[in-house]
Amino acid sequence: MRYQEGGNYTQDMIDEARLVAIHIHGNQNYDNIFPYEKHLADVVRILEDFNYTGKYLIAGWLHDSIEDGAISYNKIKNYFGLEVAEMVYAVSDELGRNRKEKKEKTYPKIRHNPDAVVIKLADRIANIQHGGKIEMYQKEYQDFKNNLYLPGIGESLWNKLESLLKL
Repeated sequence: MRYQEGGNYTQDMIDEARLVAIHIHGNQNYDNIFPYEKHLADVVRILEDFNYTGKYLIAGWLHDSIEDGAISYNKIKNYFGLEVAEMVYAVSDELGRNRKEKKEKTYPKIRHNPDAVVIKLADRIANIQHGGKIEMYQKEYQDFKNNLYLPGIGESLWNKLESLLKL
């Protein structure tokens, strides 16, 4: 099912995004034990818990798809619409010599797309809830917030993130 601009994001499209994401991530795993689908489902569940629907759920399933190189921006755009493609592109890490450089190049893309900020927050929360990495994320938090915080965007997600990081 291809998205028609101006159309609604249906449950069928969300289901198709899930299938595409599972296919794309294939044998990849999360925390060296779980199928990668678990991380994607965690992100989507967080979005649902905070009442994000439609395009957010589709982007939640696909958020690592471009970054992992298995699908193009244009394919996402053709099948799931421009808004979803832009969100997924925005949260896809740019190349860099290290994590800090990658994030410095990626954060401006995310900030430019408020919907992508929501996806990134859900991704970060999922990573902390499942995989820990609390110390790393605590160290990065101020830079993360300085670069991505937009008043009124994802406030409840920001509060959850700060709570998890004990800030």
